[in-house]
Amino acid sequence: MRTKTSKTSGARNDSAAIVYCRVSATDSQSESDASLENQERVLTAAAMANGYTEILVVTERHTASKTQPQLEQALTDLASGSASALFALKIDRLSRKGAVDVLRIADRAERQGWRLVVADVNLDTATTVGRLVLTILAGVAEMESRRRSERMKDYHSARKAKGEKSGLTYGMSTTASTSTIEAIVESRKAGESWVKITDKLNARQADGRKWHSTSVRRVFDSPAATAMIAV
Repeated sequence: MRTKTSKTSGARNDSAAIVYCRVSATDSQSESDASLENQERVLTAAAMANGYTEILVVTERHTASKTQPQLEQALTDLASGSASALFALKIDRLSRKGAVDVLRIADRAERQGWRLVVADVNLDTATTVGRLVLTILAGVAEMESRRRSERMKDYHSARKAKGEKSGLTYGMSTTASTSTIEAIVESRKAGESWVKITDKLNARQADGRKWHSTSVRRVFDSPAATAMIAV
């Protein structure tokens, strides 16, 4: 759900900010409504305190899908210059994917010239302290990646000890080419959404087929991809 404000044509609209509010599908309707209302109130006040006079409120109710279409649209709006800042209350409200995805968003903010503010960790890309927080998040993301890799290596070592072929006997096989599997694995490690990965594969007509998010996930969950992740 989006509450729209006007856009300044041409250059970036420096008076506008987007506040992103998200609730989980596990919350009851009343809890979700209360949470959205609180997030909107707190973030709107924060944006106005920082001098923004036009507020675009973006709300998202998480469903069974792992995508966040409203967030992706907000990022597109920021890239186009419709607003100059993105405010979120917490990291887990901004993204379901954790530190890696927050870093992806922060990288877009830096490259495109807009501001990212996440209140609970004092992350503000316009401040020195905020950039320090980003450095810490990068370390956390790297640690998470290494721990996942270590868990997979331990898993395959245990299977090997039992005489099982690591990464080959469990899960559904895939007909995707090795280069496509590698592209999916690397994109996912970089924190890209299933939708973005799907669009990239379709743009280059990978393996000469039409890709969908579900088929991309199946490739990522295949033994061939699991073996690459463990390396």
